[in-house]
Amino acid sequence: MKRILIIIFVLNLNSCFDNVDNEKPKDLISEENMVNIIYDMSLINVSKGINKRIIENNGMRPKSYILNKYNIDSIQFVNSNRYYSKDLEKYLMIYEKVLENLEINRKLISDSIDANKLNKSKRSLEIIAADSMRIEMKGLDKNNSKIIRN
Repeated sequence: MKRILIIIFVLNLNSCFDNVDNEKPKDLISEENMVNIIYDMSLINVSKGINKRIIENNGMRPKSYILNKYNIDSIQFVNSNRYYSKDLEKYLMIYEKVLENLEINRKLISDSIDANKLNKSKRSLEIIAADSMRIEMKGLDKNNSKIIRN
């Protein structure tokens, strides 16, 4: 009984691979555009989690936005994604490029935040120094006016 089940399983598994065809769709999205589309989708998905209310209040529909931005339709994307997913090397390369772009973006944002913090702290020190000088000047004015009155 076990042997029969194993044989059926192997034949069934083999038949699944026999039907796999990786015919190139006529409206295939280029690898570069797939990288950009998936990158944008990643950013929008992250922002939806953080700023969902803002996105909803502005009437933005993320899926429609991406489709319009790249002038594609959902079927074209699905077919292209299916095509690339059947070639594991291409698919991994696409996602590696997406991850590289996300990492570059993360570094730019992190550097920008650090620079902003540094500028704020410099500005705060300048304000504190200016306030200290004003206080000292007021103190000198009071002392000078006492000296003149005496």
